[in-house]
Amino acid sequence: MRLAPRVSGSWRLALAALLAACQPDPTTVLSPPFDDIFALAETIELAEAPSDSIAQVGRFLERRAGGFLISDALLPRIRASSEDGALEAAFGRFGDGPWEFREISAFAETASGSVVVSSWRNAWLSYLTPTLTPDTIVAVPDPVIFGLHAFAEGLILHGVGTDVLDTMGGREERGLLHRLVHDSITWRAWTSRIDDKAYWSGLGAGQPTTIAGDSIFVMESLLYPATIVNGAGDSVGTIGYPSPSFRQIPEIPSGYFATAQSGPRVQAVLRSYDLVSQIDVVANDYLVFTIGRPDPTKATFPFRMVDTAVEIYDRRSGEKLYEEVALPDGSKVLGGGRYLYVLLNPDFPPWRIAKYRLATDG
Repeated sequence: MRLAPRVSGSWRLALAALLAACQPDPTTVLSPPFDDIFALAETIELAEAPSDSIAQVGRFLERRAGGFLISDALLPRIRASSEDGALEAAFGRFGDGPWEFREISAFAETASGSVVVSSWRNAWLSYLTPTLTPDTIVAVPDPVIFGLHAFAEGLILHGVGTDVLDTMGGREERGLLHRLVHDSITWRAWTSRIDDKAYWSGLGAGQPTTIAGDSIFVMESLLYPATIVNGAGDSVGTIGYPSPSFRQIPEIPSGYFATAQSGPRVQAVLRSYDLVSQIDVVANDYLVFTIGRPDPTKATFPFRMVDTAVEIYDRRSGEKLYEEVALPDGSKVLGGGRYLYVLLNPDFPPWRIAKYRLATDG
């Protein structure tokens, strides 16, 4: 048996301090390679109709019964595809009338399988059948909607908050989240924290939102943490914190870009910060935060965002499991569900989607 060397009291204290310094920090979060925590289930290629090609892949949603919905980022079209990428249905034409869109700003699938679509300028929601044929139009009080999520028997609308008078309680309600039940807004909740920050709202800032169980997770893309909102519209907690490498957007003085140096200044700012571009639920138990950055070569509005990494949380305990997990080069996270769906070539066809399963999910 090997014996430990004898050391004096002072050296014993110094050695203990050195050993303690060498021990891993129990709060350190691992940053393994992407392939160590995600297993590729399959890669599919989206089929296109010869006369109705996809200009650019936009929003994505995994359907309850299998397959998925995809909007066109440049054209007012929404498409339904099967699990293997085969085109099943498509809908949408340009215009301002019923069943027309300038562009598709959001969509969701209800519990019954109906598809709800919104457009920036339309003061209504367009309800389509599961096969994307017109069904019903429902008026909404807030025409600017940039997020739709199925929630219980209704929807969560994520859009510009308008002050309204609650005739029952005689009080004003405001917020960016609106719960729609049976064609009526039942509550509004969650206000922006960046309204008083000069330029922030235009520099790629958004409010990534997702639903898991009876909870709504929403955050400012530029600011941690995410807020947890319950079905009554109450904020009941937070989740998430930035990794050591996350670059916080700088405070920008008003008028900073109103000079002859505005171009270089915009590019410099775009190179300086990171953001959370979206939050997705994967395998029901995990929240995946996608970390991105602005593309400094696209220095005019709308700014182009580039996905760079993901971080993963246990949504029930709030524990961060992994951070700074670099995405495959040039890829873009589309969404979650049973898998994490990643678009491998976001700039040009053929449009190939990789379906990844979390290793922690077996």
